[in-house]
Amino acid sequence: MGKFRIHTGADRIEKRIEAYYKQLTNPNTNYFIIDSSSSPEHNDVDFKFYSYQNKSNKQLHSGDLIIYRRSGSASEWGNEFYLYGAAEFGDIVREDFQTGNNLVTIKDPYLFSHHLMKENLRTFDWKFRQFNGKWSNFFNMNGITQISKEDFIGLLKRQKNLVPDEPDLSPEEESIAVKCYQAEKMESYFIDDKAKGIETFNAVNKFYSDKVKFNYHYKSALVADKNEADLITTRIVPWDDNKDIRLDSKNGICLTKIFSEAFKQGYFTFSDEGHILVSDVASGDPEVNKALKKYKNRKIYMNKEYSPNKKYLQYHREHVFLK
Repeated sequence: MGKFRIHTGADRIEKRIEAYYKQLTNPNTNYFIIDSSSSPEHNDVDFKFYSYQNKSNKQLHSGDLIIYRRSGSASEWGNEFYLYGAAEFGDIVREDFQTGNNLVTIKDPYLFSHHLMKENLRTFDWKFRQFNGKWSNFFNMNGITQISKEDFIGLLKRQKNLVPDEPDLSPEEESIAVKCYQAEKMESYFIDDKAKGIETFNAVNKFYSDKVKFNYHYKSALVADKNEADLITTRIVPWDDNKDIRLDSKNGICLTKIFSEAFKQGYFTFSDEGHILVSDVASGDPEVNKALKKYKNRKIYMNKEYSPNKKYLQYHREHVFLK
């Protein structure tokens, strides 16, 4: 399992800014927020390809820097838009003269450590346009909004500062995190302990932790706690027990720290319907026992689309739960 290398948020975001140094110091670089549905119909593949109308968007050029946005109409989260990554525009690989669409490659992709939701952006000091408190028509309807360099850097800092304890990832690990995102989209959940000689745990954890928290709307599935500093993504089937499901977000539950540790140690589990089952084996921590007694038989929040896989819950009951 990888070792955590903790740096300050400022150190880590400066590394990302340095990775875009050439573009950021080029006065000809433009900056955009682009909508992506990651839809085969539009030929969009997040962090790999992007399709756009070349006639109405002539300001886009190779070397420009972008922030990815999922619009409300394409969002999995209650029709709320969110920002989720950054990258550099690459070269045009295909021009469709019949439809007027260009397909471009995406270079140096960077997966955000934390989705930027509306609540994370209400106090953001936008420079390209004045924010009047309403999001309607704030972003261009064609899905491509030109922003300022200050906005681009500020958004990178905002998402990083929301995860102060995240491990410091190397460029190679950042690349693995993006590949994890893409694999999960394709419902491919296997990942080995190492990829090309690089330990994968920290890279997977960056992607996986935010994905599960996002699925649970950044609150505990059990106590509805929205204090993000106290939330932990907890695997139902432990990391070392099955490589084939390591990227499956249905193997994750968002819990507060005290319940996360108790769950991993087997002091409680869940039925297939999501009810808490408390072990007859008492924890050595009176606070844990008190909390478990309070929530005994409580039913966790079960999202229809992202509910825990029942096979994983069964595994936890049979192999982790203390009887």
